[in-house]
Amino acid sequence: MSTSSTQPTPPLWIELEGVVNMRDLGGRPTAGGGRIRPGVLLRSDNLQDLPAASVRRLVDEVGISDVVDLRTDLERRVVGEGPLKCEELRFHELTLYPEGAKETGIPDDRDEEPDRLPWEGDFEAAAHERQEHDEHLANHYLGYLTQRPDHVMAALKAIAHAPGAVLVHCAAGKDRTGTICALALSEVGVPREEVVADYDTSNQRTEQIMQRLASTEPYATDLVGQSVADQTTPASTMRMLLASLDETSGGPSGWMRAHGWSEDDARALRAKLVDAPQPD
Repeated sequence: MSTSSTQPTPPLWIELEGVVNMRDLGGRPTAGGGRIRPGVLLRSDNLQDLPAASVRRLVDEVGISDVVDLRTDLERRVVGEGPLKCEELRFHELTLYPEGAKETGIPDDRDEEPDRLPWEGDFEAAAHERQEHDEHLANHYLGYLTQRPDHVMAALKAIAHAPGAVLVHCAAGKDRTGTICALALSEVGVPREEVVADYDTSNQRTEQIMQRLASTEPYATDLVGQSVADQTTPASTMRMLLASLDETSGGPSGWMRAHGWSEDDARALRAKLVDAPQPD
């Protein structure tokens, strides 16, 4: 007698020296009985600390062909490109903030605060005014889609059309990376609660993520006075973001199609990510 479980699929952590929040999105179910294929879509925190052995594992064993880097130009300039940049991989540098826009805090040549990160004001306001943390974050994520739909779509198309495995990352691997991965998983039919569960998984590593970032500028300045609770990203945040897309755009797929996602892209992403169910 078979039993069904309502528990989400356990995450496939990749314990790799140099990162603390890397995992494989494989194993999660999709509509129609398929599953996300292991070893084709990975997500991670920042990659600048990867030692040579970790680089070789990603390139030679996992088979990474493409890296989707969601950091801003400021982050790449101050923190560095990371050792994977020396490999023969395709890099997609796709910030989710409007570069140079004064309201984001991203500096240009005239800016008097060259090390200020674009999200600092948002999260400081959330803490100081004690806004509902999840609602605030959901609106923040929606800003990625409204401010940089071009880069959101470019990231998704890079995943769909990469010849090998794809590694998506930002600084912590939870907010920007979580938004892109949630759209990709939703598009291929991963159930909503499984999408939310993947997003929520990063909270298991929040303390380690903060310890990593606190050792590196410009993140260290951003984290002064921040607690683990301040940096936690509630699961309801992703539910609210996806519900907002349901209400305004016909869901994640509707939003994507309104911004240049084609049926060819959809077929490519499904072929890339989904293992079809096996016949009985």
